[in-house]
Amino acid sequence: MTTFTSRLPDRTTRPPAPWQPPTQVLELADAAPVASVYLGTHHGVRDGADRVLTRWQEMRRGLRDEGAPESMLGTLDECTRQAPVRGETMAVFACADGRSHVEHLSRAVQDRAFLGPLPHVSPLLTARHRAVPVVVVVTDRRGADLLLVEPGAQDLACQVVGEDLLITGSTPDALHRRLERAEERWTTNARAISESVTWLVDCSRARLVVAGGEAGTLQLLRGRLEPRIRAVLVTVGTSSDLRSLAARARIMAADAAALEEAAAVEEVSAGLADGRACVGAAPTLRAVVHGQAEEVLIAPNEADRHWVRRLSPDVADAPDRRRHAGSPTGRHAPLSDVLVRAASSTSTVVRTIRDGRRLDGGAGALLRGPADAPPLPPGGPAPP
Repeated sequence: MTTFTSRLPDRTTRPPAPWQPPTQVLELADAAPVASVYLGTHHGVRDGADRVLTRWQEMRRGLRDEGAPESMLGTLDECTRQAPVRGETMAVFACADGRSHVEHLSRAVQDRAFLGPLPHVSPLLTARHRAVPVVVVVTDRRGADLLLVEPGAQDLACQVVGEDLLITGSTPDALHRRLERAEERWTTNARAISESVTWLVDCSRARLVVAGGEAGTLQLLRGRLEPRIRAVLVTVGTSSDLRSLAARARIMAADAAALEEAAAVEEVSAGLADGRACVGAAPTLRAVVHGQAEEVLIAPNEADRHWVRRLSPDVADAPDRRRHAGSPTGRHAPLSDVLVRAASSTSTVVRTIRDGRRLDGGAGALLRGPADAPPLPPGGPAPP
């Protein structure tokens, strides 16, 4: 029987939860097998669509040779023909009953087609986790220009326009009154800008806010932001060019993603001593399956050296979900896919890690509390 302690995990230094796989993708496993196709696209190339379709035909033949039913292949045909060619990679998932899901990635992913009992989502997760949403702000005396840089989507631009008051006056008293009015107006503008920044952060789950502009207005903006927004705010001086600042923000976002990964791995390492974390393929899978893990860390290149039998979570209700999450059925699948599937059934956050050298077996977990979980059923992790 699984038991939990009442001690809550320490979240004071934990990075925010990254992007999680859509439910529509994970539910495709209910009508297994599932085809997972990652197809590079060529944005801005005139004959890009033709090249995509040519490469897809090669992948299609490989899936057919592996035993993919014609109904599934037909669904994939429609997705690759109708989906717009944008970004760097198209990720397409389909099952035998005709359901499908398409994602467009802003990062290049190696072309591959995979047929298995579960969606092969680790390349999708890796690409999403490396691309951090960023809010870019350029302030001036009248308001601000804002830009949401969100991977896989077009940049969203908006503007906050207030009243511009020139600080002039013929006498010291007139100048003082004019200055007071300007400060009041700038304070009002800062409040409106902070509300807009907060809205953009909340709707995109941005993990970085990069701000430039006039020094005085930046100080007012910082004072109006909520503490959680200030925690991810980086000011870059007096830059007033929104597009150049956005390019700089993209580079900073990549660094932010690497820092978040390092912080998560460090927390796992620190938690091993007192039972707040575990590493290794079998311990991690056991913790996730039995609902003990709050966050699971996966280094796909290392984790997918292990293959396990598909775990079939019961989605009826939470107690049954945990009881049946370890029932082995069907074909073997890469460990990363099984961990993602089990995590979705036990409300566990999934985070991919580039460097898995500190995670034995390419997997680790931050636990909700030290727990005594029963062993996994036969069909647990094993080398291929």
